[in-house]
Amino acid sequence: MMEMSRRDRFFAAVRLAQPDRVPLFDFLFQQPLYEALIGRRPEAYNARDAVECALALDNDGVWVPFGAFSGFRPERLADDIYVDEWGVTYQHTSSSWPIDAPIDYPIASRADLAGYRPPDPTLPGRTAEIDTAVAMDNGGIAIVGGVSGPFTNTWLLMGYEQICYALYDDPALLTELFQISNEYNVEAARLSVEAGCQAIFISDDLGDSCRGFMRLPQFREYLLPSLAELAETIDGLGVPVLLHSCGHIAAYLDGLAQTKIAAVHPLQRTAGMDLRAVKEGYGDRFCIIGNVDSSRTLPFGTPEEVAAETREAIDIAAPGGGFILASDHSLHDGIPVENILEMFRVGDEYGRAFYSRGTHEVGRKIAERG
Repeated sequence: MMEMSRRDRFFAAVRLAQPDRVPLFDFLFQQPLYEALIGRRPEAYNARDAVECALALDNDGVWVPFGAFSGFRPERLADDIYVDEWGVTYQHTSSSWPIDAPIDYPIASRADLAGYRPPDPTLPGRTAEIDTAVAMDNGGIAIVGGVSGPFTNTWLLMGYEQICYALYDDPALLTELFQISNEYNVEAARLSVEAGCQAIFISDDLGDSCRGFMRLPQFREYLLPSLAELAETIDGLGVPVLLHSCGHIAAYLDGLAQTKIAAVHPLQRTAGMDLRAVKEGYGDRFCIIGNVDSSRTLPFGTPEEVAAETREAIDIAAPGGGFILASDHSLHDGIPVENILEMFRVGDEYGRAFYSRGTHEVGRKIAERG
């Protein structure tokens, strides 16, 4: 097979086809990784550094999400606490880069909702990072945009405790907030695609390490229709829809398979997401992205253990195509850079030989030599 471009390789897998080698991708959320590969630590996640870092890792896709209004300045409540344009209060810590954690929420009741006005997605500057990624020498990498899903946005507006109460006391309040989220993110996706994104990640964590955040009947009745609507609208823009959802979401896959979502990420090992079961049950429906353990193997394992788990993921999920190698969350602080490099080195060599001449043994021997 002829050598594919990064973009073609990434999207061949998304289409469930077999590329020339297993594509490589990840969320690049570690400052020491940037410093080691491109010689600088970004103060905030940005397109130029992300693209350069992704290329240094020989990745085939890079995440460049929809951004903030260039004229907005967060309200500072303290040196490390601020309020964003959605009215969500965050606290910055030394370990939260690049995404801080919310500590307070603007909506606790219908009275709060009545006076709430979401941000305007059309304000200037929101696609500035996408514009940078498209304009720079990006090596033909797949530029993957990012928007929030309805559950994530509602969590940021209410907090999980209030969501749980509303499921029983006022579920219509949740569906109204899901709609507010979708209206914003449909426009965000449209603008991202117009700016040059070739796919869109919907980031919507749906579960914790043991189970989904909603009982299955609640998920199907209240959340799935909103998530399906968002995915269908983005798909109508002519780009594939990729879902990022941490946690144990196995019970939700049947419902998600009825939507326009083309790929699921990251199949979190520590949440009990069984790569083999998902490949066997849904490999003809979803491209699978991820599954190398970023909680145990990558941060605490030896390079040999990282290599073995990387080969295992490829052996299980790569046959026939439809697999993109990545961690099962992100490349975050605490993961040794050498282990990140080993995952992608083995992913490249073993993933290339895996598809060569239709034999898996060639790739296995190459990886074991490393």
